[in-house]
Amino acid sequence: MSDNSQPLVSPADVPGFVCAYRFGPDGMARKLAETDIDPELSSPEGEWLWLHLNFIDQRCTRWLARSGTFSGLAIDFIEHIPTYQLIECFAADAAGSVADLRRDFDGETHETCRLHFVLCENVLVTLRAKPIRSAELIRRQLDAGRPLESPAQLLLAFFGHYAQGIESVLQDLAAEIELIEDRVLEERVSDERRRAVIVRREAAMLHRQQRALRRVLSDAQRSAPRFPADLSDLLELHAHLDQEFEQIEQRARLFHDEIDAKLAAETNRQLYRLSVLTALFLPPTLVGGLFGMNLEGIP
Repeated sequence: MSDNSQPLVSPADVPGFVCAYRFGPDGMARKLAETDIDPELSSPEGEWLWLHLNFIDQRCTRWLARSGTFSGLAIDFIEHIPTYQLIECFAADAAGSVADLRRDFDGETHETCRLHFVLCENVLVTLRAKPIRSAELIRRQLDAGRPLESPAQLLLAFFGHYAQGIESVLQDLAAEIELIEDRVLEERVSDERRRAVIVRREAAMLHRQQRALRRVLSDAQRSAPRFPADLSDLLELHAHLDQEFEQIEQRARLFHDEIDAKLAAETNRQLYRLSVLTALFLPPTLVGGLFGMNLEGIP
């Protein structure tokens, strides 16, 4: 091996680096390269930092711990992510794991994934194992010149984009329900039962995640008044989403039952026709069977 060979991992590398932005006193963002990240996550006076990491890289937590920016409790939270959604507020930090919509190479999907975050006064670190919709939208807005005053406001933008994404999904599900309704009213039921089941299952899965996030946000605002973001408007939006989900699930259940009833009625009609045909062909079949047998005394 040559003496000039370089190590595979540089000490200046940021594990799982996806993107980073530094915000000035006016809230305007400047995109940073990986080499621009201070290992101690420090920023000049009046500025703050957003760092987005890929949590697949298992070195992320150890690297954040070495930075000395976050408390031991916040680092321990990231090391032991719960299987359920949760937001914990510590003395000066906040950490959480919440739902978000996954983004695929082909665009947005209806699949949910998890967004983990650690927040302090002048740093927000977000971590994900799969590409998420909110991060991509925020990056586009920052590149277009959207100002953000604080890490808390940026975190609130993540929550807001997730709620808006759920609204878009609800519109897609409502449009699918209306198509099913039109087919049912026109008596053209074919695969509508399967489609209603798909809508019902998808709405139930998304509603479960959205309802859990609403509970987590409510608990964070109630138990930690110092939580660095005002969640009142967001909670009002989630209450509206709850109602929309319940309506979608109720309509899907109603059409599912109505389609089952129509299919049962059609089956009964088919059985009735079959019974009539069986009754009509029974006498000839009986006579033919008797005369076709070798019985004495029958001419």
